[in-house]
Amino acid sequence: MRRRDLDYAVIAVMVLSGLTVTVTGVVADLFGLRQVVYHSTAGYVCAGFVLLHVVINWPRVTAYVRRLFSGRRKRETRVESRDEEAVATPARRQVLIAAISAAGGFLAGWLVPDRGPDLPGEARDIGELYHEWSKPGWAALLPSPEWGERPPRYKTYPDAERVPLPAPGGFQGLRVEGALQMRRSIRSYADRSLSLAELSQLLWAAQGITEERRAFRAAPSAGALYPIETYAVVHEVADLASGIYHYAVKEHRLERVERGDFRGAVTQAGLYQAFLGEANVCFVLSAIFQRARWKYRKRAYRYVLLEAGHIAQNLYLEATSLGLGACAVGAFIDGSLNDLLGVDGVEEAALYIISVGPRA
Repeated sequence: MRRRDLDYAVIAVMVLSGLTVTVTGVVADLFGLRQVVYHSTAGYVCAGFVLLHVVINWPRVTAYVRRLFSGRRKRETRVESRDEEAVATPARRQVLIAAISAAGGFLAGWLVPDRGPDLPGEARDIGELYHEWSKPGWAALLPSPEWGERPPRYKTYPDAERVPLPAPGGFQGLRVEGALQMRRSIRSYADRSLSLAELSQLLWAAQGITEERRAFRAAPSAGALYPIETYAVVHEVADLASGIYHYAVKEHRLERVERGDFRGAVTQAGLYQAFLGEANVCFVLSAIFQRARWKYRKRAYRYVLLEAGHIAQNLYLEATSLGLGACAVGAFIDGSLNDLLGVDGVEEAALYIISVGPRA
């Protein structure tokens, strides 16, 4: 391969890796992500090939620097000098183009408005519009059949393989104050399996029944309607095959929805945040909205999201008490995560991911 061909190949890799860094960086900035798969790797690749590009073109670089700081523009008569003259002008153009491109990128980020579609009234975003629309008024007190009927209290997979879980409640870990003090979002996990007992304890803390007579659960729910369903995307749990499981609250057991390794799928759905595939299990909270909608009507969505937050905090505190690390994730591709769970995204939709694994 000639040096010129090598130079072009290096430039092509620099451009591709630079574009990857840019795209993943924009995604991370838009969604407030701490890490994205390929972002750091592409950055190191780009930096390495920039260095290689400089090494390959070192004679030209040094010639350009000498000319830049020489203070004179006399015409050279030697062949080597004519070659340097031919190279210096493109080099200056490349530097100028790079500077203009960088400045243009920064200006575009500052000047281009981040606006969505026009909304009625003075609402600035869809969240503000919903917040205003869902405020209670006298009309909410009137009977209205348009909000549908009450659905079943429990979701089941009648044809799924059932996995019994160890009885929860025997573990005595940190006091609440200690767990609150130590709770952090942990994204690095040690290389060991979770036990089935630990998984059982986490599921019970999330949504387990704590009062048999009225079937009250560990997390509060508006009207005790419990619209949230909990799925476990299991990567590495002792005595449990990898796959997607649904937590059957009433019987405190798992129902296997699908068997297989879904590390790549959950990482991709989570906008390529690498730790989702490195955790031992990713809990995914979904909502069957009609369980709350039939009673709370237009305020139902508020209550559903509040309940998801209660459950996520329970998982955080229980993981901390067990000496595990947890991290809640709200940035994901809804369609991909819904497809992973096998839900339609309308009647039931994914709301939250909480990764859990041993602290590194």
